[in-house]
Amino acid sequence: MTTVSLNLPEDLQEFVNGQADAGQYHGPADYIQALIERAKNGKDKLEALLIEGLDSVDPIPLDAEECTRIRRDVEQQLSDEG
Repeated sequence: MTTVSLNLPEDLQEFVNGQADAGQYHGPADYIQALIERAKNGKDKLEALLIEGLDSVDPIPLDAEECTRIRRDVEQQLSDEG
């Protein structure tokens, strides 16, 4: 296993220590390792879902008109939420 040194501001160090003490971790290093593993697993899952989505349908052309339509739809949804 490789050792990594990490410099954290005091408030983040206190947070990490608190999370490690409150959870099922053997200390701050275990807590940080769990966070990194969770991030990696999430990335792997997202990549698998993206590939599955790409393989599930025939591709549609993404021309300038389609990009404009998508952008307009997203802007409309964002303005409806705000």
